[in-house]
Amino acid sequence: MAQEIIVIKISRSYRKGMTPDELYLATSRSWKLSMERCKHVRTVLCVAENEVKEVYTVEEWIQSSDEGRKEFVGSVAQEPLRSTWLGQDASDIAAKYSPIRYIPE
Repeated sequence: MAQEIIVIKISRSYRKGMTPDELYLATSRSWKLSMERCKHVRTVLCVAENEVKEVYTVEEWIQSSDEGRKEFVGSVAQEPLRSTWLGQDASDIAAKYSPIRYIPE
């Protein structure tokens, strides 16, 4: 399977002025995902207010403490990957009715 990017909408937990740590925690934790499919994801885009707020590189996917959910361990992506996505309009890449969408890398 080809590499994919996960677009995660954090609309419910997002607020202006979040610290980088708060943004990371809101993005990385407790999602209903297939571990098999997650294995192919190394980039996560954090989306709120129809804009890419941050870009993360995934080091590993782990089981969340919330049963049946997954979370990632990672860090803010390096350049040029980060600047490619950061601040972009996400209306065409974010899922309409779900917080999660996979897109080809």
